[in-house]
Amino acid sequence: MMTPPNIECARAMRDAGIDAMAALDTGLHAALAGLNPEQATEVKRAFGKAMGEIVCEVINAAVLAFPELQPDTSDWTEAVRQRVRLRAEALGLAPQPAP
Repeated sequence: MMTPPNIECARAMRDAGIDAMAALDTGLHAALAGLNPEQATEVKRAFGKAMGEIVCEVINAAVLAFPELQPDTSDWTEAVRQRVRLRAEALGLAPQPAP
C-alpha cells in the first residue's frame, strides 16, 4: 500500500475513493436489472472485488497516513451526496429549479 506524501493528496485520494464507491454502487444496481440469481451473484462478486480494492488501496491508504481524514457516517453521506450531485451536473442530469 502506498503512503500519500501530504494531507492534500490523501484528502483527494479519500474523496476520489468515496466517489468511486458511489459510482460503482450506482452501476451495480443498474447492472443487476433483469439478471437471474446466478448471474447476479457473479456481477456482485466482480463489483465487490473492485470496491474492496478501492477501500483497501485508496481510502484506507489515505486514512492510515492521516487519521484525521477518517470518515464517519455523516462524512460518507455528505461526500457521496456532493459527488453524486457533481456527477449529475456534469452529465446534465441535475434537477432543475422549480419555476
